[in-house]
Formats: sequence, structure tokens, C-alpha cells
Amino acid sequence: MTEPRDQSVQLSKATAGRTYQVCQNVCSESMSQKLTLMGLGLGMMIELIALYKHGAVVKTPFGNIAVGSDLINSISVSLI
Repeated sequence: MTEPRDQSVQLSKATAGRTYQVCQNVCSESMSQKLTLMGLGLGMMIELIALYKHGAVVKTPFGNIAVGSDLINSISVSLI
């Protein structure tokens, strides 16, 4: 029997203080490219530092960044 895999959740539903892998986004191609440059591309490892109603602060390989509420609902992550 295999272990169940972690389900993905929207970044807005993730728990602060945990490390996640970005597994999906529902953005336009140009926005996906911008997210990749910011360190939020598919497959990237991020740590959710803080979650607010209006956005979140995440730690990426490129440093800490603020993410707006529109994007935290567009990005799906899975716990690693």
C-alpha cells in the first residue's frame, strides 16, 4: 500500500510557519513568468511567514516578498 500524497491547498488556506512547494497557479502566462522571477514559480520551495486578509509574506530563495490577496487565491501549494 502506498502512502497518501499531500493534497494541495490555496496559499490563502496554508498555515504560517510551514514550508511548501508551489504546485499550481491559475494566472495568465505573463503573470506566471513574473511569479517565477519573484521565486513563486512552479516547483519552488517557499515558507509562509505570515498570512493576512489582504495578502501574505513568503520567504523564497530570493528573499521575503509580500503577495497580494489576488495572488494568494491563485497559487496552490503542497506541504513537504
